Amino acid sequence: QIFFCIVTGIPVMRTPLQILFLILVTDLPPSIALGMEPGEKTILKERPRPKDEPVVLGWMWLSMVMNGAVLSAVIIGVYIVSLMHYCDGKVFQADI
Repeated sequence: QIFFCIVTGIPVMRTPLQILFLILVTDLPPSIALGMEPGEKTILKERPRPKDEPVVLGWMWLSMVMNGAVLSAVIIGVYIVSLMHYCDGKVFQADI
């Protein structure tokens, strides 16, 4: 999204401080949850997955790409609409 804003000349939607805050807020709770989760006693007795079996399957790749594309399109769309609404119809950095 930031790359899109830079390429098209739209004001960047997040400052570096906002990016660091988002990383802190979105990564900290799952990390704490994973650290507090009790371990499985039989995990070492399970056989490892075969070498030829991929970690991420094809349908998982498709799901991740589609999820990212839809989220990016919605976020950029809402950002452009909000720029038009709050910046008197001006969208580009040079106009603002």
